[in-house]
Amino acid sequence: MMNAADTSSNPPPEEDHEEHQSGPARELTAHVLRMVETRVDAAGIAIQTEIDSFTSRLKLQVMAGAAIFFAVWAGIVLLAVVLPPEMRVPVLSVVVGLLVVVAVIALLVAKRKVASREVGSMAWFIESLKRDIDVFSRTLEKPHAPAPPPAAEQRSPDELAA
Repeated sequence: MMNAADTSSNPPPEEDHEEHQSGPARELTAHVLRMVETRVDAAGIAIQTEIDSFTSRLKLQVMAGAAIFFAVWAGIVLLAVVLPPEMRVPVLSVVVGLLVVVAVIALLVAKRKVASREVGSMAWFIESLKRDIDVFSRTLEKPHAPAPPPAAEQRSPDELAA
């Protein structure tokens, strides 16, 4: 004797077969979804890389600005104290010179870091998206060619005459 629980837990074999059967549309959809998932992961990496690069450049520019500020401030102090003692001028001059050197180095390093096309950068990510869109558009533009007609059997002239 069959009870109701047995019929609901085991679907008939025909329904199970239809669920696992996949056509080209389902395969293409699954492939596109996997690609989108990969691109979302790549976007996360690219955004994190850009944030890190931006903060690094910002820190270097802030350091350069602070060094310039202190160099100007030290220059003013140097002018204010230049006359009386003999050691104040050389010491403050060295400090001002070091601060200017730090500022220039920080600015040069910050300028070098601006353009990045490394793997994981935003420029790299956008280029890969452009390539993906080009591939999709070319794929969609291709007309679906009908299947070639079956090859006709070649008969010799003697067979055709008969």
